[in-house]
Amino acid sequence: MAATIKQAQAYQSALKHREYAYKTESDPLMVKFQLGKITKDVWEAKRDEIKARHPYPEGVTEAACIKKLQDLGVM
Repeated sequence: MAATIKQAQAYQSALKHREYAYKTESDPLMVKFQLGKITKDVWEAKRDEIKARHPYPEGVTEAACIKKLQDLGVM
């Protein structure tokens, strides 16, 4: 199924929000995990929280959204 413009925009928005959240919230926990200061479960829980907070649109694949954005010249 081809993505609509709205779905593609929602995908891009979620992607950018996830990237920022991973960088500011999850990556510091990854370093703490690598240093042995926290468990892997704590780090993975943060990653899951970020995914839940910024979900990709339903009913369409990532590939379809990326194709739509490429067709629009956004990506």
